[in-house]
Amino acid sequence: MSELLKRVEKIFLAQKSVMTKAGGFVAVKDILYLVSKTGGVFAAVAGKKDVELAGNLNAWEELLRGLFIQTHRQYLVALDRIEGTFERFPVEPEQQKRMTREELRLKDDECELSLRGTRKRIPVTAFYGKALKKTLGITRFHYLAPENPVDRALRLYGLIDFGWRDLYSLDISNQAAVKAFKKKWDIKLFSKTRMLSYFRQFGVNEINTKRVIKNLIYQVWRWIQMGIEEKSDGNIRSLWYRIKSVLAQHSNILGSGDVDTFYSTLQEMVEERELFRYKDFGFMDMNEPYRFVGEKHPEIILASEKLGHYLFIKKLADAQKVSFICLKGEPATISMEYFSDDLKKECGDKPLTIFCISDVDPAGYSIERNLVKGLEKAHKIDKVVKLVDTSAFTTEQINIMRFPVVSYKQKGSQVKPLAPATMGQVTKGRGWFAEINDERLISEKDEGGGWKTVTIWGIESDAADRDIIEERFKAGFGKPAKKIRKKKA
Repeated sequence: MSELLKRVEKIFLAQKSVMTKAGGFVAVKDILYLVSKTGGVFAAVAGKKDVELAGNLNAWEELLRGLFIQTHRQYLVALDRIEGTFERFPVEPEQQKRMTREELRLKDDECELSLRGTRKRIPVTAFYGKALKKTLGITRFHYLAPENPVDRALRLYGLIDFGWRDLYSLDISNQAAVKAFKKKWDIKLFSKTRMLSYFRQFGVNEINTKRVIKNLIYQVWRWIQMGIEEKSDGNIRSLWYRIKSVLAQHSNILGSGDVDTFYSTLQEMVEERELFRYKDFGFMDMNEPYRFVGEKHPEIILASEKLGHYLFIKKLADAQKVSFICLKGEPATISMEYFSDDLKKECGDKPLTIFCISDVDPAGYSIERNLVKGLEKAHKIDKVVKLVDTSAFTTEQINIMRFPVVSYKQKGSQVKPLAPATMGQVTKGRGWFAEINDERLISEKDEGGGWKTVTIWGIESDAADRDIIEERFKAGFGKPAKKIRKKKA
């Protein structure tokens, strides 16, 4: 009878609301989890901001027992919201072999919970894990869901988070503890035997150099984030010398091409895998002198692909107090990181408007697209305005100023590039022309036998009248625009 009363009480409690500290109410059934933070207890509600509750977590654990369960000293989780579990701290098979039975048991009592209504993962520590498994009626967490997909991706990429358990509980203010931790887990201090145990090449008794480099880069980044490693002095090459010294300690591992492997691996991890950013390491942006965030309208950006336009666009940007950036061709990823962050500080979530000055050719349009793509990672782009296009020139001017981009022979569907062009360049040029679709930038010459020579042309942005660019910018910015008069060449 008492068990039945408890169940009835639980049903009614789930339909009730609890009072917030501000005097409002929140339904118990809408609460995903409760979290204890400095200053109080907060209830997470799907699709809404966290609300603060009175009392402490222990009191709420007692009140909501049967509906919520404690998974961590800071968390109470709604049982009916649990969807699955993920391995919290994955380890490599080699490391798992060296773990004691007690360490393996404790590891199996830990996980992360996925909850219906939020993308946040809730930690489950070993202290509470056993009770949670009993409540869910399982013996192992991995029966619910596979390994965390992020951790799995890192593992498959060949990365090992050395010393994650020790790092999780490390007091970074305790210099002696930090020193002891590094002595135990710093890859730079590993013996060759230990390096082989982690980084052996498949099928041979040799060290996989690229995997060593990957893990060294990842460990430096991880430790910088945790505050136990200093950032770089600004020079990417300084990080290479740290890694080179490790490779040099082991005979037959430092090779002449390893510096190229380092740079390509770093680029792969940042730009392709997007595991972290160049900025995280403290690398300097060499393009910093050629960009600025506007004081009045930071969300409006005047951009040029050429440093030669610096004085011109700086003058325009300063007059309107907008942001500007001059590139050296394709935008460097590190420049986009710094510029994007600087814009974020001033603009917040305000969408950006970008005014571009770029060559009217495939390369210029590629630079413009990659600038927009780089900023889109952190910002919403409201509008992109081309300040230089074919409409800025008369036909007479185009005939004088255009330059050949690519030439090829064509007969029906057959296409043959003309040296020095490659087929890839021809394909890119034809794709770009389809976007431009201005007959003044293409010419054909009959070669007989059904063949013709086709040339696609481009125009340098420097050829555009700067008065026209300025008028277009002011008109797009909202200033009264004068009638634009195209000058004859």
